Amino acid sequence: MALVFPVHPVTVGPIVGSTTDTSVRLWGRGEPPRPPGGRYCYGIAQILTAGSTTPAQGAYFKLRAEDDFTGSVDFDGLQPAHAYAYRMGYFFSDVEEHLLVPPVGLELQGATAGAFRSARPPGSPELSFVFGSCRSPGPSEEEIAGLGNRGDRIFNTIYEQADSTPTDLLLMVGDQIYADVRRDARTFEEYCATYREAFTQPGLRRLMARVPTYMTLDDHEVADNWSMDKLVDPGLSNETRWANRVRFFAAMEAYRAYQVVHGPALERRDVPGLTNTLTRYWYDFQVGPARFFVLDTRTERYHRARPPQIIGPPQLDALKHWLTKDPGGLKFVVSSVPLFPDVKLAGMAAVERHDKWAGFLLQRQHLLDFIRDNGVRRVVFLSGDIHASLWSELRSTSRPDFRLYSVISSAFAAPAFVPPEFMYEQAGVLDGQSDYAITRHGGYVQLSNFTRLTWKEPVLRVEVFERKGARVQDAELRLDA
Repeated sequence: MALVFPVHPVTVGPIVGSTTDTSVRLWGRGEPPRPPGGRYCYGIAQILTAGSTTPAQGAYFKLRAEDDFTGSVDFDGLQPAHAYAYRMGYFFSDVEEHLLVPPVGLELQGATAGAFRSARPPGSPELSFVFGSCRSPGPSEEEIAGLGNRGDRIFNTIYEQADSTPTDLLLMVGDQIYADVRRDARTFEEYCATYREAFTQPGLRRLMARVPTYMTLDDHEVADNWSMDKLVDPGLSNETRWANRVRFFAAMEAYRAYQVVHGPALERRDVPGLTNTLTRYWYDFQVGPARFFVLDTRTERYHRARPPQIIGPPQLDALKHWLTKDPGGLKFVVSSVPLFPDVKLAGMAAVERHDKWAGFLLQRQHLLDFIRDNGVRRVVFLSGDIHASLWSELRSTSRPDFRLYSVISSAFAAPAFVPPEFMYEQAGVLDGQSDYAITRHGGYVQLSNFTRLTWKEPVLRVEVFERKGARVQDAELRLDA
């Protein structure tokens, strides 16, 4: 008979994070303040085979105040493409972790319950996943019309779609929060409060508790059009640079706690106290037939560098190595801002153009040339940021076998103003890169939307759905020239 063990349900989450065919990472948050006699805050999680009431695995994990009482825990030994249930809760105790009762045999009274499916094994022939970006807090089109903010509805739609369509993962490619809008966060607590508000919206919370979720940051996780120049620009006063530094480190601590530690960038090391070791924010992973490389295009960008860089040399080298490791395999490169097409803006409005890869022409040229010259095929760049969805094809005039796609999905919650299609280059030579030209373009959507990508050799299907679930765009892209 299992020992009944009272716990509190997690206050944010749970989130099913990095998931392979044999492992899963689960994330959750506790809640201060500590009760008397509760020196430590512990999370506890159990994994159950679907349909069973007996835990197969269990584990404790610490929820630290410096992480806003968030944390994650790993489970291994899963079967590929299998359904599992889980329970997660938290409690306070003065007992050291090694003295706690073994967690497998406990009946968790009050825990949050959830379910997920482990990933398809590498090499599986098919894949279907959802991606998008930009959960704009408003003013939204619904608020302008007096209907209230219904931006969370889209996540209910994705959840309902996952009931009938196998959904391998949810990829959120930036602006999961808008910390600089309405709240204008400056401190760690203010950033965390923004995350707590965003991640407890019922539709998103239910979805992330079921579908493996991967994230990367864009500017609004820190501040609009963020670059690292704001920390070193000699044109800024010492006071302004210091204020920017304080803000940046507060934002990144919150980002680490709420977005990074349930993803593959977190390295587990078998050293007491080093449970959240991070050496970088970019990462890669594989699900079924596809490999993913998720870029960090914010914390390494310097417009004032010579030449300007959007990613640092180690990240660029890692990306190049990753591209050539399997040059003919299906590959998705995730960049929060688009590689192409470029924004057709000049003068005072050129800041939006320079915020994308178009502001880093030499680095873009180097990357495109590397892909072309090394015969790397089947590469698709996934992006968000622009509050519109579309796809574009890039070809090379010197190498007829070169073909590269950009698929942009934005926004989950569209703001009141969405840029018209004519603001983006739809055909012709890519600015600064004379050997590359946009040859096809389509799928433009201005509504609140998400994109589903489905791979069946040799075709990538791109479907765009509006907030209530109607399919508004559908295209088939052949990745081989």
